[in-house]
Amino acid sequence: MPWFLHLAFRQLFPPGKRFPAFASVSILGVGLGVASLLVVQTVMNGFGEEHRLRIRESFGDCVVLGQKPIEQPERLVAQLKADAAVLSASSFAEGPALARQGDFSGIAGVRGIDVADQNQPARNYVYAGSFEELDDGRVILGIGLARALRVQVGDKVELWSPSMAERAEKGKAPLPAEFEVCAIVRTGFTEVDDRAALIPVRRFRELWNLGSRSHGITLRLKDPAQAPAIAGRLGVGHPELRFIPWQDIKKNFLEAIRFEKTMLFFLMFIITLVASFSIGSTLFSAVIRRSREVGVLVSLGSERWKIVMLFGLQGFLIGALGTALGFLLTWTILFFRESILGTINSLFGDGDMVASVYQFSKVPLHYDASDFVVAAGFTLLTTALAGLVPALWAAGRKPSEAMRDA
Repeated sequence: MPWFLHLAFRQLFPPGKRFPAFASVSILGVGLGVASLLVVQTVMNGFGEEHRLRIRESFGDCVVLGQKPIEQPERLVAQLKADAAVLSASSFAEGPALARQGDFSGIAGVRGIDVADQNQPARNYVYAGSFEELDDGRVILGIGLARALRVQVGDKVELWSPSMAERAEKGKAPLPAEFEVCAIVRTGFTEVDDRAALIPVRRFRELWNLGSRSHGITLRLKDPAQAPAIAGRLGVGHPELRFIPWQDIKKNFLEAIRFEKTMLFFLMFIITLVASFSIGSTLFSAVIRRSREVGVLVSLGSERWKIVMLFGLQGFLIGALGTALGFLLTWTILFFRESILGTINSLFGDGDMVASVYQFSKVPLHYDASDFVVAAGFTLLTTALAGLVPALWAAGRKPSEAMRDA
């Protein structure tokens, strides 16, 4: 081991001291800065990824809409299925309705779906019951709506569509549509779980007086990342329709999350910068205290770059150990995130802030290796520079000056 590296370790961790104050505090400061940065980035990544997933599952990889309900949607579906880039296509219809069971009621977002479509996302989120039992007399409810109506699988619910209200205004007395709950889904996305009611599209058309029309067509693509290009190509020859890729659905919201993540990165990085300034000032003090040692080393023929390495390595070592501690703190905090969030909600919040603001039942996570690399790179760079400045100052002094000022 080179002498300057050995001496750098001994100055940071003097023999006989279990917890050297300077090294311990500096490493902890860097570790907390790195952990704050990575926790924020990982959680924001989770929010972004979960919203993208829910958008694709709710609207498809590409959604086809018109200025008015689409006439003869089955013919258009068959045409779109023939395209090599399309995995599946199915028509849908959607609208609000009053859901009622006994003395309990709620507003449901009813969606008519193609039951035969094996790519229906709801199949993956069945909490109770069976998706396969869905028919004209049955309905699938989101778990939040089911709880609001106090129903379980096998119970009956009534749906009142806007067209029924129109008939009532004309003096007619329409009866509500009665459905048996065949399944309950739980997606973890409260916007869906609290309102979703799925029925066959044929039954939806009857209740909303749509005839053979549909409100839109959902496309599942073989390569969802190419949705914008595929949507542009499929839209050729259909000026009356809009082919909207999933990236453009709620685009402003996704951009807001991305911008928020970027801003939080710089705000959290300030903590690491503060720790680096603290490291630099402390190393300056160490250089001044060791002026005589520096003078002796130079007098004995030590090269200037080795003096720079002696003090510069101390800043780098603090950064490296602090980064490792930050990674460990990040994984620990995220592992106990639900308990931590529950404590924060009980002390400072009013209800579940994650559910009310971001529409998720729990904090989502998405680990991105690039975030860890960038955080480690920035941290090592700033701490190395913090140690380099006093190191250059020490190496630039003449031996006589160092001995005199000691």
